[in-house]
Amino acid sequence: MRLPHLLLATLILAPSLAGAEEISIAGVGQSRDFTCNGEDVAITGQGHTVELKGSCGAIGIHGSGHKVSFEDATSLAVSGAQNRASGGSTGNLTVETAENTVSTKIHGGETPAEIDVSGADHVIELELTGPAKIEVGGAKNSLSWTAAADVREPSISTSGIENRIVKR
Repeated sequence: MRLPHLLLATLILAPSLAGAEEISIAGVGQSRDFTCNGEDVAITGQGHTVELKGSCGAIGIHGSGHKVSFEDATSLAVSGAQNRASGGSTGNLTVETAENTVSTKIHGGETPAEIDVSGADHVIELELTGPAKIEVGGAKNSLSWTAAADVREPSISTSGIENRIVKR
């Protein structure tokens, strides 16, 4: 009789254990440091200061006025306004909405890393360590990039108004 109860308890607890695979910071004005062990990270709300150490999964920064530093991520998505993200290295990068600042290394693998920028007035500084595909749309976005001599230049497409893309 205990086996069915154990099975039932496992089925009930399994969904809550699956949710443990994400670090979540919400609300207003939190100041937190975390060590990632492959977890995804969700930062929402307003005005958080977050330092992420270790290797994170996907990092999502949504809201406004956040300051986030990270060592490594599989991908980074920034939306909202006036967020700052700086890090050691990430795979794909998405930046949306307005006035966000991002500075990071982009690592591509067998397939190029994808960098997608839309919205307005973003400032993005990238160091490419592998193949990359850059798309910039929106208005008045500034993207500068650099790469080592052994890294081929990224494919770049742009649309919108007064966007600036430069190799440093």
